[in-house]
Amino acid sequence: MINKKTGAMEMSIGTIVTIALLMVVLVMGMYLIRTIMCSGITLTEEISESVKNEVKGLFGVDNYGVRCMGESGHEITLGDGGRRQIVCIINTDTQTDYKLRIKNIESLRGVPTNTVRNWILDEGWNGAVSPGQTTVTVLLLDIPKEVSDTNLKIEIEEDNGLNKKTHISYIDIKHVGTLNSAIC
Repeated sequence: MINKKTGAMEMSIGTIVTIALLMVVLVMGMYLIRTIMCSGITLTEEISESVKNEVKGLFGVDNYGVRCMGESGHEITLGDGGRRQIVCIINTDTQTDYKLRIKNIESLRGVPTNTVRNWILDEGWNGAVSPGQTTVTVLLLDIPKEVSDTNLKIEIEEDNGLNKKTHISYIDIKHVGTLNSAIC
């Protein structure tokens, strides 16, 4: 009778250890899959946005001068939850010094303007540009996760030493999606 009880006790301890180990493996597996999926979704969105910007840069800058993303009726959509760059392409035929500065950032809809200004990590650019096309980052934003859809109007002042020009860019900030927010 004692032997039967010992066998039953060993069986239940073995079962408990097995279940505990399986739970640890299951949790680790779910964490690994979540990490891989989140990285893949974020990378896909960044690549997609980069490709769009490059295509617009290749086909949108035919003349000499400065073209910034989001201007001339080509609104750009950026996802939330990370660092996002606002870039300008400078196309010149001679060595020229340029200064690009952010004159104003205004939220047209969504998050208030004073909150959007807190997203700014770096702004403005100046330097010498060689002949050809040069891409420069004029604004670096750190957009929080799960932000409401927001429309930004960004005024960028160009100064090439001879004259000043203002570029107006319209940027749409969109929530990345329920899949990304659920997984990431």
